[in-house]
Amino acid sequence: MKFGVVAALRVLALLLALAPLAAAQDSSSGIGANLSPLKVPAGNPPTFTTFTPRDGLGDEIWSTVGQGPDGFVWAGSASTLSRFDGYRWHEVPDAPGRSLVRDMANDRQGRLWVIFEREGLAYYDGKGWHRVGEARFHQRFSTVGEGDSRELWVAHNDGLARLEGDTWVEDPGNPVGNLGRAIAFARTASVGGEPREWLATADRGLWYRRASSEAWRRHEHPTLANLALTDIKRVEDRGVESLWVVSYGGGVARLRGNQLRLWRAETGELPTEAVYSAVATQDADGEAQVWMASRAGLLRFRGERVDVFDRRHGLPAEAVRGIKLQHGSDGVESLWLATEGGVARATLAASPWNTVSLLGAADNGSFGVLVEPDGRGGERLWVGSSRDGLALLEQGNWRYFRQGPGGLPARSVRGLWRIPGDDGRLHRVLAQPGAPLLEIDGDFEFRPIDVPWPVQPETGANHVIARRIDGQVEWWAATNHAGVHRLRGGEWTSFRFLGEEGHSSVHWLLAQTDAQGREWLWAADSRGIARFDGQRWQRLNGDLGLPRDGFRSLAIHEENGRDVLWGSSTHHGIVRLDVHDPLRPLRITRDAPPPPPDPTIYSTLRDSQGRIYVCTNNGVQQLIPRADGGWNERVFRRRDGLVHDECNTNAQFIDNHDRYWVGTLGGLSMYDPNLSLPGPARSPKPLRLTALYLAGDTVPLPADGTLRLPSGRHELRVEYSLLTGLRERESMYRTQMLGMERNPGAWTTQRDRTFSGLAPGDYRLRMEARDFAGIEATPIELAVTVPPLWWQQAWLQGLAVVALLLASLLLVALYNRGLRRRQRQLRQEVADRTSALNDANQRLTELSYLDPLTGIANRRRLVEAMKAELQRALEQQKPLGLIVADVDHFKQYNDRFGHLAGDAALRAIATAMGSAMREQDLVARFGGEEFACLMIDADLATVQRVAERMRLLVEALPPRALGNDTQTLTISAGVLSRVPLPDDTPESLLHDADLALYGAKSAGRNRVRAAAT
Repeated sequence: MKFGVVAALRVLALLLALAPLAAAQDSSSGIGANLSPLKVPAGNPPTFTTFTPRDGLGDEIWSTVGQGPDGFVWAGSASTLSRFDGYRWHEVPDAPGRSLVRDMANDRQGRLWVIFEREGLAYYDGKGWHRVGEARFHQRFSTVGEGDSRELWVAHNDGLARLEGDTWVEDPGNPVGNLGRAIAFARTASVGGEPREWLATADRGLWYRRASSEAWRRHEHPTLANLALTDIKRVEDRGVESLWVVSYGGGVARLRGNQLRLWRAETGELPTEAVYSAVATQDADGEAQVWMASRAGLLRFRGERVDVFDRRHGLPAEAVRGIKLQHGSDGVESLWLATEGGVARATLAASPWNTVSLLGAADNGSFGVLVEPDGRGGERLWVGSSRDGLALLEQGNWRYFRQGPGGLPARSVRGLWRIPGDDGRLHRVLAQPGAPLLEIDGDFEFRPIDVPWPVQPETGANHVIARRIDGQVEWWAATNHAGVHRLRGGEWTSFRFLGEEGHSSVHWLLAQTDAQGREWLWAADSRGIARFDGQRWQRLNGDLGLPRDGFRSLAIHEENGRDVLWGSSTHHGIVRLDVHDPLRPLRITRDAPPPPPDPTIYSTLRDSQGRIYVCTNNGVQQLIPRADGGWNERVFRRRDGLVHDECNTNAQFIDNHDRYWVGTLGGLSMYDPNLSLPGPARSPKPLRLTALYLAGDTVPLPADGTLRLPSGRHELRVEYSLLTGLRERESMYRTQMLGMERNPGAWTTQRDRTFSGLAPGDYRLRMEARDFAGIEATPIELAVTVPPLWWQQAWLQGLAVVALLLASLLLVALYNRGLRRRQRQLRQEVADRTSALNDANQRLTELSYLDPLTGIANRRRLVEAMKAELQRALEQQKPLGLIVADVDHFKQYNDRFGHLAGDAALRAIATAMGSAMREQDLVARFGGEEFACLMIDADLATVQRVAERMRLLVEALPPRALGNDTQTLTISAGVLSRVPLPDDTPESLLHDADLALYGAKSAGRNRVRAAAT
C-alpha cells in the first residue's frame, strides 16, 4: 500500500531540514570514537543490597546492625540476633538476650557490644557472648575518637558510663537529675567556640560542659530546648567541625561555631521529623555526607541539600530504624541499615550497578533508553517513561520534557532510536502511543513525521530501524495492530500482514546480511517470527516448534562462525535458530545457555567482549561463553543493585564502553562490567568457617581448630565464607582434603564441602578463596580426626589374619563336601527360579492392568471387566452402573501450573474417587483427565449417590494436594444404570455415559447428570 505523495514530500523535507542536527551531533568525535563515558551524577542514590526473610532473616522489625571482631555482620530485632555469613542470615540460638536489641557498637579491642532492652549489656569477642553488669535499661552507645584512642560510652536513664578495660565506669556528672534521660554523647573542639562535651537527652534537649569535672549546662538556643533528641554526631566537613543534632519530632539541626542551621518538615526540607540516628562519611575531597535513619527512608545531607532514598530505590521498607558505618579492609565504606522490612547494605564506592533515574517508577517505569555523543567529546543520555514523559541527562544536569504545548504530544514513551537517514546523517526518532513518529532536532524540539498508519493509542510504533539497500537508506517501523511500514525515497509502503491474514502486534525488527550478501529482515510479533526476503513477508512454519504466544525482540549473535537468531519469547525463554541460511532456519538445542531466571524475556544484547545480557521479568542474566561451548552465568537482581527485577520493552542499551543500561518497572539502572574496586590497597579478605554438620546435626566450631569425629562412618559437611563486604556472589573457592586428595579442586562458587564415610585417620581440610577482584585470602585449615572402630585396631586386625589362615585350611578340607551340597542346591535353585519366573509373569500381567501415573486400573482393565460383568448381569438380569467423569478446565490448569502439577492433581483425584466407591466396584483412568467407575448390582440412585460423593470429595481437595498454592479443581460426571440388553457392549455403555457427561459440562460443569433412559 502506498502512502500519499504530499505526505511523503513533507517527510523528505523534514529529514533535509534536520540534517544539520545530525551533523552537529557527531561533528566533534564521530560515532562512539574516543568519547568520554557519561558520568552518573553524584547526587544519585547508592546501590542497595537488600536482605529479607528469603535471605534467612526473621519476619520482624530490625532495629540495629553491628560488626563482630571476626568480620561477621550482626543484626538485632525486637527479639533476636542474626549473623550474616556473606550469603545468608542465621538466627543465633544462644543469644544472651531475647528482648529488643537497641544498639550495637565496637570498643577499641574490636569487641561487639549490644544493648538488650530487658537483659542489659553483652559483648561478643569472636568466640562467644558474655553478659556484663546488671539487667538495667540503656539507651544507646556513643563512640568518641578512633583507633587506640577510641572511647565507648553508653547512655542510660541515670546518666552516662564509659568503658575502661572491661568495666563500665559511671560518669562523674551522674546523677544528671534535671537533665532528663540521657541519649547520646559527643565531644567537639570548636563548636561553641571552645572544646566541649555534649549530651543529648530524650526530653530536655541539648546540654554541654567544658570538662568532665564540670556540671552540665543547657544549650542556650531556644530551638533545641525540650526537644526529644535521638542522637548527636560530630562531623568534619573540609576541615570545618560541626555538631549534628537529631530529634524525633523537632527536625535536624547543625551547630557550626555559634551558628545553628535547622531543617524542618514544615518547611518542606525534610520528608519526616521522625529521625532515629546518624553517621557521617567523607568523599575524596573531604566533603562530608551525613546519613540519617528515618521513618521516611534514608536521608543524606550534603551541604544544604537533603536527598531521600526509600523503597523506590530498593530499600526493603520506608522506615529505617538504625544505621551503622562499616569500614572495609580496602578502605571502602558501607552503610548498613536496619529497617522494618529487613536489612540493607549500601557500598559507598563505585559499584558496578548504579541507579540512574527513577523516571516512571510511580507507574510502569522507564522505556526508550539511548546514549549518544553530545557533540563535545562526551555523551548524553535519553530515557523515556510510561507516564512521565522524556528526560535528558547532559553534563550532569537533568532536563525533562512533558506533555503539553511545545512539548510532547503524549505522556508515555515507547521507544527512542538514533538511526541514519537518506541524507547521510543520524536522526533521533521517538515513538509514543497516540502520536506520530517524532524527530528530536538539535534544539531538542519535537517535529512530527507523517506516518501511514492511524494515529491512535492502540496503533503506535513499537520499533524503528534503518538499513541500506542498493545504496539507499530505508526506514522500517513496527506497529501495534497496523503491520510493518517502510519509508524509502520519501515514500511509505505498508505491509499490513506478516505472511497471513489477521492483525498482530509487531514488537521488533532486525536486519541481516547473510554470508552470500543477501539482505533479509526479521520481525517478532505476538504470533511468532516472520521473514522478509525483499518482496514479501513469510511466517516461519510450525516445524520449528516456535511458541505461539509470540516474541518481544530478536538479536543475531555469531556462534562458531554462523549467524544465530536469539528470540526473546513472551513466556518460553530464549529460542535460538541457526539462520546462516535464512531460507532454511534450524532450531538449536545443543550448547543451550542456562535457563533464564524467568521465561518472559525482553531482550538479549551482546557487548564487544561477547557477554550477553538477558533481561527478564525476574532480573538480568549475564551469559559469558566458555571455550568448551558452554556458558558461565550470573543473575543480577535488586540485592545486587538493580533498581527493580522486572525489565521493560525497548529499554536496554549497551554503549560504546560496554556499559549496560536497563530500564525496569522501577526506573533506570546501569551496569559497568569494567569497574574495579577503588581504594588505597586491595588487601585479602577474611576467610571464615561458618558451620559444621555431622549427619545433618549442627556441630560447634572447635576452639582449637581440630574436629574430632566419633568412630564410624558419618556424613560431614563443612561450610565456609569469604567476608568481602560486597559482591560476595563473585567470590570463588576451592578445597583440598590433605591426607586424601593429592591436588586442590577447581575454583567454583560453591562454599561448602561434604564427605561421606571418612576412613579412620588424621586429615586437614584446606580451604582457599579469592574475591571478585581475584585477591586470594589467607587459606584456613580444619584438622579432622576419625578414630577407628574396635575391630579396626591394629592388633585385632593381625589376629584376624591368623584366624583367616586357619579358616582357609578348614575350608579346603570341607571343599569336597561342599561340592556335593552345591549340586543339591543347584537343583533347588532351578526349581526356585522356575517358580519366580511364573510369579514375575503374573506380576507383569497385573501391571499391564494398572495406570502408571495414578496406580488405579487402566482402560484395558476397565473394558475387560465391563465385558465380564455385562455377561453376568445379562444372565442374572441385574442392573449394571457406570460413572464417566472428566476434570473441569484441566487443560488451562496444566498450562498455568505445568505438567508436574497436572500429574499431582490426577493422582489426588484418582485417590478421592477410589475412596468414594464400594468395595465391589472398579475405578479406572479412562483417558488423559477422564475417569470411569464400573458399579456391580447398582441401581440409578446408588450410582448417582456414589458419583455425587466423588464430586464433593474432589471439590474439597486443597490446592496443595493438587500441586499448587491457590486453585482447586472440580469434575463433571455422567452416570447410568440399567439391566444390559443383548446387544449392549462396553462401548455402547461408555457412549451413553459420555452423552450424560457432555450434558453435565454444558449445564455449567461441577455436577452429575444421568443418561437418558
